[in-house]
Amino acid sequence: MSDYTDYLRMLFDSGENRDTFEEKIAELFPAIIYVFDVEKKRLKFINKRVSDFLGFTYDDFREGNLDTLIFKDDLELVQKELEKFYTLPNSDSYSYNCRLNHKLGHWRYFRTMGSVLRRKEDGNAASLLFIAQDITEQLKSEEEIKAIQELFDETEELLQLGSWSYDIAKKKIHWTNGLYRLFEFERAELPIITREFYIELVTAEDRAGLEAVIKTAYENRTGFEYEYEVITKNKNRKIVSTKAKVVTDASGIPAKLVGMTRDVTPFRNFERDRERSIRELNRSNRELEEFAYVASHDLQEPLRKISTFSERLKAKFAQELGKEGALYLERILASTENMRILIDNLLEFSRTTRSSRAFEKVDINSIIAMVKMDLELKIEENNAQVIVRSLPKIEAVPSEMKQLFNNLLSNAIKFRKPLIDPVIEIRSEKINKQEKEKFHLPADKEFEKIYIKDNGIGFEEEYEERIFQIFQRLHGKAEYPGSGIGLAICKKIVDNHGGVMYAQGKLETGATFVVILPEKQD
Repeated sequence: MSDYTDYLRMLFDSGENRDTFEEKIAELFPAIIYVFDVEKKRLKFINKRVSDFLGFTYDDFREGNLDTLIFKDDLELVQKELEKFYTLPNSDSYSYNCRLNHKLGHWRYFRTMGSVLRRKEDGNAASLLFIAQDITEQLKSEEEIKAIQELFDETEELLQLGSWSYDIAKKKIHWTNGLYRLFEFERAELPIITREFYIELVTAEDRAGLEAVIKTAYENRTGFEYEYEVITKNKNRKIVSTKAKVVTDASGIPAKLVGMTRDVTPFRNFERDRERSIRELNRSNRELEEFAYVASHDLQEPLRKISTFSERLKAKFAQELGKEGALYLERILASTENMRILIDNLLEFSRTTRSSRAFEKVDINSIIAMVKMDLELKIEENNAQVIVRSLPKIEAVPSEMKQLFNNLLSNAIKFRKPLIDPVIEIRSEKINKQEKEKFHLPADKEFEKIYIKDNGIGFEEEYEERIFQIFQRLHGKAEYPGSGIGLAICKKIVDNHGGVMYAQGKLETGATFVVILPEKQD
């Protein structure tokens, strides 16, 4: 290499015109050659090879700034290395390794050898001559690069994330393999990714929020972290979290946005499922307590009556039964009937709790039609009007759906206002993202909300949750007969289908029962 520097020194001293000089250098030296002015601390010459290796032109080095050539993180290193050249003897040379900038934004490793080209009258170095050879491939073999890339891809796949960079001026985005996986695209399908294309993948509800945090990041020259919902190529909904940082140019103007986007859907669903499990466990515990209460009180009452009246019959009417004996017997029979009704309803509730849940596609319109046929006589007797809007098709257990809407329609007719014909309206709509979050429902599922609204007697708002508890009654048996289990069964059916049920009402203004059910089961 010292021979090269001696030859170059000779060429510089030859006084040949620049074009001839450049041609000789290009032919003889497959490297970047540059001269550094020690006093002015700038480049005074660089050969045409800089275009071949780094993509720059002469105009890029018009100012002679060293930081145009040297990678920013290596500038301090190079400054220290340059000081070692100032005291080098004429015949000596010295080399070091550093990274040089490529015009496209990346860098390459070079081994740079230099020596003193010119000296001042006092003997100190006036200019330095450097020869820089690309050693990137020596430091990073293709196998190493491939291994690193594979490791990076595996890490992205494991963590369900992808990296990206956005060129603000060109409005184009570069994705790593992780993001193609996340959005379910093949790389060949998207040779160019624009800002507009990505924004279209974000759900309409979250676009404005994402645009706002990006705008704020640009204005403040900072980064952001934001969670939002996207729709993939295959129409799957996912919740993603993006963390990004703004990169500015030399003027401090935002030039790029770089970041990572991660699929957090499983984590959010896990959190919601955990919360639902806790609520279900608490509810089950309450139901067990309520059942224990019933077993020790309500169920024991008919048994005590049977036992008491039987004892009286045995003691007082062993030989024959008179009017008094017949009265006791009627009471026994009445209590036995009450006992039977309670047990039947409890068994029904138990069967609903232990349902095998054989789901199939169910048309709720057809279910309502069957329920109306079953309740035809009751509807006619009460001159009830049942208005049915278009209802959805969902995956459900047909028998349980029939029981659910049978109970709800029966109650709507039973709890009518005196002298006013019952009017019952049934309609549905899809729920939005906010409602999914409110009821802790999976974000990647579609849900239907079905309303059953009546113009009956309604109920006080304080009873909105209590009416779903087993054996809870808001009215006396004489006025409105029943066991107090019907709505508890409805609630259990909806729970079994992974849905939500609640009620809204005001006294004397009617009630609305809301049933939220998933379109598809897992």
